[in-house]
Amino acid sequence: MRTVLIGLVVLGAAGAAAWLAFRPGATPTPETAGPTGQPPALPRSPPEPEPPLPSGVRINFVDVTAAADIEFKHVDGRTEMEYLMDSTGPGAAWIDYDQDGLLDLFLVQGYPVVPPYPATAPGCKLYRNMGGGKFREVTTEAGVGHVGCGQGAAVGDIDNDGFPDLFVTCYGKPNVLYHNVPDGKGGRRFEDVTARAGMGDHPDWKDRPNWSTSAAFLDYDNDGLLDLFVCSYVRVDLAKYPECVQAATRRRAACPPTRFEGTRCVLYRNAGGGKFVDVTKEAGVDQPKAKGLGVVALDLDDDGLIDIFVANDGVPNFLFRNAGKGRFESLGPACGCLVNGTGNPQAYMGVAAGDLDGDGLPDLFSTTFAGESKSLFRNRGKCLFLDVTAGSGLGPATWHRLGFGTCALDVDRDGSLDLVIANGHVMAHIDRDGDPTNTFRQPAQLFLNDGKGRFTEFTKQSGPAFRKQYVGRALAQADYDNDGRTDLYLADSGGPAALLHNESVTPHNWVRLELRGTRSNRDAVGAKVTLHVGGRKLVRHKEGGGSYLAAHDPRLLVGLGPARQADRVEVRWPSGLVEQFGPLEAGRGYRLTEGTKGAEPRP
Repeated sequence: MRTVLIGLVVLGAAGAAAWLAFRPGATPTPETAGPTGQPPALPRSPPEPEPPLPSGVRINFVDVTAAADIEFKHVDGRTEMEYLMDSTGPGAAWIDYDQDGLLDLFLVQGYPVVPPYPATAPGCKLYRNMGGGKFREVTTEAGVGHVGCGQGAAVGDIDNDGFPDLFVTCYGKPNVLYHNVPDGKGGRRFEDVTARAGMGDHPDWKDRPNWSTSAAFLDYDNDGLLDLFVCSYVRVDLAKYPECVQAATRRRAACPPTRFEGTRCVLYRNAGGGKFVDVTKEAGVDQPKAKGLGVVALDLDDDGLIDIFVANDGVPNFLFRNAGKGRFESLGPACGCLVNGTGNPQAYMGVAAGDLDGDGLPDLFSTTFAGESKSLFRNRGKCLFLDVTAGSGLGPATWHRLGFGTCALDVDRDGSLDLVIANGHVMAHIDRDGDPTNTFRQPAQLFLNDGKGRFTEFTKQSGPAFRKQYVGRALAQADYDNDGRTDLYLADSGGPAALLHNESVTPHNWVRLELRGTRSNRDAVGAKVTLHVGGRKLVRHKEGGGSYLAAHDPRLLVGLGPARQADRVEVRWPSGLVEQFGPLEAGRGYRLTEGTKGAEPRP
């Protein structure tokens, strides 16, 4: 045990040193300082032309925010102090709150942590999807205009009434749980039930403001009710905020998370009747040194129980394996995804999960700080992972970018999951350093998968939206117009909303699956879906959380390649029931309900 503890200390120290060495604005050490006193330039390679796209495929994402009637600008509270809290948001969530079959969009708003404060109090906004590519703001009538330093959002039906509820994470004030209720006029609105649910006081909020980031709904005890895991970041006391100065310029810089103590993430058990109970200690997820930014919950070891992966910033990640009977086992470094392949923690931010190499097991991909390779962890079974970033095509291409939100989606619908990353720096003044490879605003990136877990970047060929630059944070995917192409919402910190409409062309087909649990939680979070398509098996998982501060389309949009149907769809529900559906004709959506024999076609 002593040897293991010493090893963890060494790994943590090495990771912190690497983070500081590459983080712009950090004080250089003799080992890392360049001849001018600046950190050394990041390694550069000459730009290479992107290879041609697959035959018949044209990728085209277009920013349609204005045309969709979405008017939103994230409040930029950044000052010369470069408070870390000003750099982490905002989040976003896709939620069909009125259950009309069209996904609506909830946008999380920030707020300055110190004066001067805005003359008017900006709040979160909810846009109802009106169809035809148009949205209408319904914030006031829906009751979700939360004001404060908002961070992220999660969506889940906490009482199995068929209408999704909303959870908003914050810095400096309690998180908010909104219950979806009738508005008395035939529509829906939200009611703040935070205090009534038992979430009015964060359990790790005794001596400083709360700072929650990403959150995930999951049914960890398989009682049919969605529980909630909430990531916590670092301990911050504004009255004692540290001074962080760039040595070469004497300019104030953003303080790295190494200057702050870690804290605890929280697991709430849904006790029914609208009540939640803090079970962090009893469930075995009480880790005191969390610096959690991203979280995803799904069955990683194929035992029918939902597990939790937490992406930590600068300290080892967490992998909580569900051991059953309401308990998790916190796995150590041997599981292979707590640190990178060289044994170092990294500044992990967001996370995407999915079968990225076609072997039926969900892999993990996590974004990192600039000067660090993003990490692709291949699932080898039994909650054992291997860092396979080297040779995957995701290493050098992401080195100069500071990644946050990320999505696994099938852009060309060939049956393999591709990756998109939202990038953007945390230091508003980084451009003054004059490094063209390390800027404040950065382009998003798109990588196509060859089906075996090897990726090729096609950012420059992905349409005008990928030629723009953002201070990217949350990245949330959804087919908001139900045309069989996955669209994206990219949250721009301090900037306007960015709705990226997918207008790509591909010869391949698709089906969309909406899972509805009956014995299981109604959202079917934790389900495993296997599509038999010709001689292929395509495995998808219904996850909780994912990306960064974001909530995705709850439906599964699956590319079928050239096949005209999914011959058979097998669903292993969280209850343990296994059912067969199909064949399902391509080019449309279906509702699969637990305990029924047929698939219900959706408009």
